[in-house]
Amino acid sequence: MLVSFLLLVALLKQVAFKPLLNALDDRRRKIDESIKRAESDLEEASNLRAEYAAELQKARQEAHELIVNATKVGEEKAQEIIAAAQADALRLKEKAVTDIKREKEKALEELRAHVVGLSVLAAQKIIEKNLDENTQRQLVDEVIGEVGKLPC
Repeated sequence: MLVSFLLLVALLKQVAFKPLLNALDDRRRKIDESIKRAESDLEEASNLRAEYAAELQKARQEAHELIVNATKVGEEKAQEIIAAAQADALRLKEKAVTDIKREKEKALEELRAHVVGLSVLAAQKIIEKNLDENTQRQLVDEVIGEVGKLPC
């Protein structure tokens, strides 16, 4: 019986155990390969995630820089506009002052011409009438009164 058992074990070893062990080895090898592929895929996914996170951070930084630059450019433009408006206002003020001075000089010149005309008229009246001193004073006072009524 022992011999039969040993023969059966030897026969099973050749016929059943060897293919079974080969199948188990193949299965173990496939599982090991699947685990290695999964680890490789996991590592690759982790690397991709890190790359995407870095790219996202870079994009956020660039967006922040764009906003800062746009704000700076906007502030500079605003300052330029304000400076230009102030320069225009100053120029307009200076022009207005110049125009006022010119109009004042023109009005004074017209006033002088009118006073000269009145003086000449008074002198003519004095000469024509050959007035006495009292009448001359009265006439001069009258002319001075008219000059005082002139718009200044």
